[in-house]
Amino acid sequence: MFMKQTKKAQPETQSESLLGAVLNVFLFFMFAVFPLFVGIYANGQFPFIHFDDGFFNIRHDKFYFFVTMALLAVVGEIMIIVTKSSPEVRNRKLGEVFMPLSFTDWSAIALVLSCTLSTLFSPYPKLAFWGEINEHGVSAGRNNGLFLILIYVLIYFVITRFFRYKEVVFTALAVSCSVVYLLTVLNGYYLDPLNMLEQFKDSQPGVYMEFFSTIGNKNMLASFICVTLPVSAVMAVLTESLWRRLIYLAASGLGMTAMIIGDSDSAMLGTAVFAMVFLVVFSRTTARLKRFFLTLSVMLASVGLLRLFSAAMGDNYKELGSIPKALLFSNYVYILLAVCAVLTAVLYLVDGKKPGMRLPKAVPAALGALFVLAVLTGFGIFIYFSAIDTETPLGDMEKLLRMNDAWGTHRGIMWLRSFDIFADANPWQKLFGTGPDTFYFAFEKYFEQLAEYGNSSTDAAHNEYINYLITIGIAGLGSYLAFAGGALVRGFKAAKRNPAVLCCAAAVVAYLAQATVNIALPISTPLFIVFVSLCEAFAENRAQAE
Repeated sequence: MFMKQTKKAQPETQSESLLGAVLNVFLFFMFAVFPLFVGIYANGQFPFIHFDDGFFNIRHDKFYFFVTMALLAVVGEIMIIVTKSSPEVRNRKLGEVFMPLSFTDWSAIALVLSCTLSTLFSPYPKLAFWGEINEHGVSAGRNNGLFLILIYVLIYFVITRFFRYKEVVFTALAVSCSVVYLLTVLNGYYLDPLNMLEQFKDSQPGVYMEFFSTIGNKNMLASFICVTLPVSAVMAVLTESLWRRLIYLAASGLGMTAMIIGDSDSAMLGTAVFAMVFLVVFSRTTARLKRFFLTLSVMLASVGLLRLFSAAMGDNYKELGSIPKALLFSNYVYILLAVCAVLTAVLYLVDGKKPGMRLPKAVPAALGALFVLAVLTGFGIFIYFSAIDTETPLGDMEKLLRMNDAWGTHRGIMWLRSFDIFADANPWQKLFGTGPDTFYFAFEKYFEQLAEYGNSSTDAAHNEYINYLITIGIAGLGSYLAFAGGALVRGFKAAKRNPAVLCCAAAVVAYLAQATVNIALPISTPLFIVFVSLCEAFAENRAQAE
């Protein structure tokens, strides 16, 4: 629907169409089924099908689902090329797979090579490869080992070589995520239609309150929201189908309510960054800007609906932090809603009189400069109170504005000690780290200090970039940033001809923002990798068209 080409594309053969269809089946399963997938078992007792101990194995359930789907897609594509393609088509497709390689392709290869070296020379090679071992009942990894990285890169090359755009897969994602978001809200008010919380309460009474829907704890929910909500929000702007727009708007509104009741500041960070970036992206044309403000209006209006629902439930919700609680009960949300609604109405009137009107380039430039200034100002204030004025009482704002061991729900101690670990590392470990997903052992000597904040251990830095710095080193972190950043830049460049890429770029932007305070898991990171791959795939389609 959105893709434009400058010259007539070469007609696809039947085998090439089949290659695209197989990949879209993979995307459909990842978008429609993966978010909802949880292990089940049958024991003959009513209601006959039961969830596998609530959330206890949810990370493994998602991990095995993604790996299985990815390997089936890879094998399926290879079999079609080998058995269904003519020699001419086979040679052409193999040529597309192996050459020419883009900057992002080389970055993906560099990531695999650096992580392989990191694993081979790791003090914990088994953990580094599989991403999880258990010693004396203690989990020391999160399935983020070399094996999963290999799967990520494999599916990246499959997506970038065989992707053919079908909007239905993005619509399926919006529908699936709407169910996840709705379940999150219900769980937030102690309503448990799937009976997952009740089972988890029995096995994990100390932490079950932090788990929601079919995703997991609130940090993983935040990561999931950041990688899915922006897709629906941007598709609500881009689609020309009214019924699809209604689905995307509904998903955006439900995502906003899930973000609040899920109680995670990282989701708000990622969503705020996405909103700022895409206000700039859409600010050139009134046609897109009006729909963007309409989407924002729906998201803000959903907060009001959540407030009404909360009142109907007697405000009996799980514990909320200060920011989500302020959003839910503050009247400032209604002021923002009024502003967005007025801007939406004005833009619809302007676009009605002058359809397709383009605003001056100075508008996005000014907005971009304003947002950069705001970010630099906030960072400057943070540096000032963290390094210069460390004594002035900041009250509730201290947990945001002053870096110390207790900062960010004691993320500060993890980050600061991680820099000490990196400083003490030998040159090889500085370059290649201690091995993928081995943060547990790298940080082990600081567990006693960490216990002062209520945690006896940790297997992640709660900052993906710091975590990669310690586990896969400068080479691995640099390759990862080049991989994600290269695809994002190329995706934005391809947006003029293939606007649908913007929904994928939005997911990448929001995920990268929240990753500064969150962790990578097979619950949401596979979707992020898929969207990185789709950014590159759209860019490759543009290059082929030209």
